[in-house]
Amino acid sequence: HASPPRERALVVPMIAAAASPSLRVAHAPRALSRRGSSSRLVPGRRSLRAFAGATEDGADDDKPPPGCSRYEVRIKKPLGLVLEEDKTGKIFVAEILEDSNAAKSGLINVGDQLLATSAMVFNSTSDYGGVSVKKGEETIRFATRGEDFKTVMAAIGTVPSQRLVTLEFQKCI
Repeated sequence: HASPPRERALVVPMIAAAASPSLRVAHAPRALSRRGSSSRLVPGRRSLRAFAGATEDGADDDKPPPGCSRYEVRIKKPLGLVLEEDKTGKIFVAEILEDSNAAKSGLINVGDQLLATSAMVFNSTSDYGGVSVKKGEETIRFATRGEDFKTVMAAIGTVPSQRLVTLEFQKCI
């Protein structure tokens, strides 16, 4: 399986706090953002599913193309991954750091495509004596399709280090 062309890369270092990941950015056209969501229940956790429906090639989001399989992994930060975006806007695993949390999972491989990540959002705010306080913390499923690379990396960064990050990948042979 050949590696996808390198456009943008995120290095998620092996040091503590990857909240401000470093980006290596090459030529990178901005992808169009598509909006829309439908809800999906995950046992023990409420989550939202962004971008339900068909892809630009007519394939259903829930069905992998022939020769491909999908999997989900939940790992702690720091992840120990290098993620890169190809010319079509798809995000792939370019490198897995030795002895990293990603490597220890035993599931993630170079060339796997990132389909979605978990992200933390706040669904309301309250004003207390002139101070705005965010509340209603919620973990969502954030689909990468049609999203800007920096936005996807920021979504990964919203998950606190004490919580597991859920990453959904597609592996094709």
